[in-house]
Amino acid sequence: MTTLKRTLTVVLLLAAFGVGLTAQEMTKDDWQKQITELTAKRNDLKNRLSSIENEVNNLKKQDAEKAAALKACEDELAALKGADLTPYLAELDKVDAQLNELSRLSNQDLFARRGELDALQSKIDELKKNRLSALPRYMDRLNDQQSRLDALKRTLQQIIESGQAMQTYTVGTWAKDRDCLWNIAKKPKVYDNAFLWPKIWQGNRDQIKNPDIIKPGQKLKIPAKAELTQEEKSAARSYWNKKQAAAPAAPAK
Repeated sequence: MTTLKRTLTVVLLLAAFGVGLTAQEMTKDDWQKQITELTAKRNDLKNRLSSIENEVNNLKKQDAEKAAALKACEDELAALKGADLTPYLAELDKVDAQLNELSRLSNQDLFARRGELDALQSKIDELKKNRLSALPRYMDRLNDQQSRLDALKRTLQQIIESGQAMQTYTVGTWAKDRDCLWNIAKKPKVYDNAFLWPKIWQGNRDQIKNPDIIKPGQKLKIPAKAELTQEEKSAARSYWNKKQAAAPAAPAK
């Protein structure tokens, strides 16, 4: 009985020792797996840390650049505040005065002076390029002027689209006004160019049969200023040819 117990004890001990060896080998495999996983995580964290450090360094660089730019702007702003503003303010006042004048014009007068809108736009663009426009008070004023000019441009476009752009001229007497198509076209408020007289003739064929004959009180339509069209040139040539043909022949010597 004792021998049997001893045998069983030895068997149990051997079995336990074998299980222990197996458990020890499995734990070592698991440990190696964990080490591999942790090493990979460590390397990943190192890479992420390096990326974050680079990003932080870039942000610091950008912050330093922006701080320097801000300092430069503050220095320039301080210099602008101490600058002589008189010439700049005078130009702003001129633009305001011209806008006020144009805003009070009738549709026909605004159309006649439409070229001033482009000149005003160029002037406002020029004023915006000045460093003083960086000051809020002047930028606000320029923005207001631009808005008013844009409104005038829209009004002009509506005038053109609605057909209200046609200027008119009431014929005066020859004795007082020396009005003929040539002299009317030469007037600064009409074309400021006598050679454009055929435009008035062709634009008023319902009233003018003979361009040499116009009557006081006639209200003539004045087409928009432009180069003579082919039809207008042809009419002028026909007129001059007839005048030449009707002229008496020079007496023979």
